[in-house]
Amino acid sequence: MKHESTAAEILKLVGGEKNVDSVTHCATRLRFNLKDEKVANDEALKNVQGVVGVASSGGQYQVIIGNEVNNVYKALTKLGNFATNDDAPTAKKGKLTTLLDTISGIFTPILPAMIGCAMIKAVLLILKTFDLVDLDGQFNTIMTFIGDAAYYFLPMLLAWSAAVKLKANVGFALTIAGVLLHPSLGALMSAGEPVSFLGLPVTPATYTSSVIPIILAVWILSYVERFAEKYSPSVIKSILKPLIVILIMAPLTLIVLGPIGAIAGNYLASGVSFVNTHAGWLVSGIIGGAFPFLIMTGMHYSLGPVVLTAYAQTKTDSIVGPGMLVHNISQGAAALAVAMRTKNKAFKQVAYSTSITALLGITEPALFGVNLRLKKPLIAVIVGGMVAGVYVGLFGVARSALGIAGIATLPAFITDHPWNLVHAAIGCVIAFVVTFIMTLILGFEDVPEDGKIQETQEKTSTNDRVAVAGVSEHILVAPLTGKVLELSTIKDEAFATGAMGRGVAIEPAVGKLVSPADGVVSAIFPTSHAIGISSNDGAELLIHIGMNTVKLKGEHFKVHVQEGDTVKAGDLLIEFDTDAIAAKGFDLTTPIIVTNSHDFVDVINTDKPSIMIGEKLIKII
Repeated sequence: MKHESTAAEILKLVGGEKNVDSVTHCATRLRFNLKDEKVANDEALKNVQGVVGVASSGGQYQVIIGNEVNNVYKALTKLGNFATNDDAPTAKKGKLTTLLDTISGIFTPILPAMIGCAMIKAVLLILKTFDLVDLDGQFNTIMTFIGDAAYYFLPMLLAWSAAVKLKANVGFALTIAGVLLHPSLGALMSAGEPVSFLGLPVTPATYTSSVIPIILAVWILSYVERFAEKYSPSVIKSILKPLIVILIMAPLTLIVLGPIGAIAGNYLASGVSFVNTHAGWLVSGIIGGAFPFLIMTGMHYSLGPVVLTAYAQTKTDSIVGPGMLVHNISQGAAALAVAMRTKNKAFKQVAYSTSITALLGITEPALFGVNLRLKKPLIAVIVGGMVAGVYVGLFGVARSALGIAGIATLPAFITDHPWNLVHAAIGCVIAFVVTFIMTLILGFEDVPEDGKIQETQEKTSTNDRVAVAGVSEHILVAPLTGKVLELSTIKDEAFATGAMGRGVAIEPAVGKLVSPADGVVSAIFPTSHAIGISSNDGAELLIHIGMNTVKLKGEHFKVHVQEGDTVKAGDLLIEFDTDAIAAKGFDLTTPIIVTNSHDFVDVINTDKPSIMIGEKLIKII
């Protein structure tokens, strides 16, 4: 299982990190506290590779994973920058990783506004191309400044998102952005006379559409704010702290930080221009081929400063946009080829739908749901994107409006160069044809239809069990004393449907859990309510004491073994207070699951209505 891709898809389908108040996990599932559960897409989540189901209980939205839940949880917390409840110390991030994470966190929230304005500009370009708008009329004027709004006032948007990411006060950050964009400052700069403040020169610079100056200012602001918070007397903190912050940050930004950021931005723009002039074909080729990995790591957002700086200087993007366009087309082509070749009807529908969204510019469903899942189609995507990227780079293709790149937004590639749109379209054709044909040639291991697998297993278990030579069997003894229940009677979908594996449940009469087989303790959940055993005969066992008992956070449980311990059948594993747990309203029904039951011919449960510790409970063949 690709834990990172699974986590990325789950996070997207629960509404993104902005819809998540907190997330924890138990032995089998991710447990979200969502701001709005209606945003979560239940059906789409069920189709994510590695997800076996979803449930909503006790105010938590639960995504059921199974044995890999811990790995997916770790990937999810990194992806969403969520605080974890793990006691173990986490490794420090490297400086480069921290920088990329910060840049990504700053640019991600403002993308919708930028895309919306970009699409307005794309519509206006179409109208102008076909002479459907009066260039001197008020409609054109208003549409133009609407489309430019997010870019002209970009420092305002960045001030907000940077303040949130860097944990600074949003009001302070927006005020500093307002200082940079104030019309009076612009008038002073354009008057042609030297500008100074407190005897210090204010370097002339244009801050509209700028990126680096405000990010640098908010970064320093976060430290100044902490300083003011720490040293302002409590009695007058409410008025002294704001005074200190603004009084320090406004002059500092005008005299030092703003000019430094502007100069850095100019150097970045010059570097982009140099690369584009001398090796544009190579850059577009690399972007076209490497974009899947940029998406998987979230690093595509870190390209924001490069794109926006170039755009502010030239009003076009010839670095990222062309490569992203052909990559998106490649993703759609690969998914379409998969749709035409797969024999799995359900997966065919998924592949068809994700191919359409990818061709329109939204590639994550095709990437995570189809091409990355099957692996070989992703190779075709990389090759197709690289070949087409080299083509659009050689012909200097650029886009005049930023945002999503796909067939629907091809008008964004209308520029002053009359052939720019034509070459962009040819690049799309190359990307599609190369990727589509390569996917068909490379082939892929098809996703089997669940119904056929189940049908085969049922026939094997009922008809061929005795006839199969060399088949051995082993016994699991009862780890608890109590009433025996069928899994289907459990009030939990993951266990009741058998999604976690086949097995049986016991309603315990005594709070002692022993090992059902000889083996090794493979996992102990931190809250002590669930344990995994790897039996010497190859069975992977999960024993989950009670329903939703993770909420007890270990209270009323006492574990007698450690992960990695060798155990014998009958060895005491966990003691728990049945009366105390029941008094708090928890159902003590305990599933005993063979999580890898698909590796065996059959799993046969006892027919006894009740059982004692050590008696025969399950026969595995």
